[in-house]
Amino acid sequence: MRKLSTFFYLVFFGLLFMPGLFSGCKSEPLSNVEPAAVIAPYTPSSFALAFKGVQADDPAHMKVFFALEAEPPLPSGGSARLASWQIEIDGQDAGSAFSLEYPQANNLSLNSAVPLSLNMDIGALVASGLAPKDDYSVTLIAELDYSPPSTPPERIEVRGLAAFPGVQPPRFNITEIAIIKAELINTRFRVALKIDNPNPFPIELSAFSYNLYGNGMHWADGADKNIIRIREKSSLQGNVMLLMNFINMNRTLLDQISRLEDVNYRFTGDVEVSTGIDFLPKFNDGFDISGYSKVLER
Repeated sequence: MRKLSTFFYLVFFGLLFMPGLFSGCKSEPLSNVEPAAVIAPYTPSSFALAFKGVQADDPAHMKVFFALEAEPPLPSGGSARLASWQIEIDGQDAGSAFSLEYPQANNLSLNSAVPLSLNMDIGALVASGLAPKDDYSVTLIAELDYSPPSTPPERIEVRGLAAFPGVQPPRFNITEIAIIKAELINTRFRVALKIDNPNPFPIELSAFSYNLYGNGMHWADGADKNIIRIREKSSLQGNVMLLMNFINMNRTLLDQISRLEDVNYRFTGDVEVSTGIDFLPKFNDGFDISGYSKVLER
């Protein structure tokens, strides 16, 4: 009987002390625990060469602008270096006619776009047979040594296409020389001049100055400030009126003109050309043509 009473006492006092025991081991609520930081996976950059425009002072020398861009921008610890570049026109290598300007050649910072400038030598393109008659389609191909952070380096090829109209200077040709009026000292001539516009857009000529030579001797000169407009892919014919003084001229040449024989001429001068193209302001073009022309009495 005593043993049974002792058992009930132990159970009773155990129940009294159990809440206190568990209350001392109470943990903080889960709502107060800060979540672990989430680390975003690394996203490799993709590169692009964007065409930005063209500038020119004359048709023979142009600057073509690109921007090397990375999306997303190159992260801290990453680097890119321009390893090589080449130019293609209609799929053919044209690198010898171009030079490339760009900043920080050894390590390009791509947190913002990197400007690249191509200098075009149209004369070199013409000499190599790569100058198109109408539009230019220039492809810049760049190879980058790209080193992402904590990642082995790799070589990446990036291409950019620039399309813009080409500009060809006007062509001049004398079709005939006619005697208008013969006098004792002076003779008036009408020089029939043909001007070709080979471009797919109209051009305007102004500030026209010229010199005419016959059989190696200076005949006359003049200037004209009237604007001459020539439609695209077309020609314009007009007359240049000249006054020739025979006082100091070789008698043989005078007799040749009087007999209306063919004359070996040379026609030189300068003209200001407007194209209406934004990237190409007015430019001066020189011409120097020669050949044989009939002398007609009119």
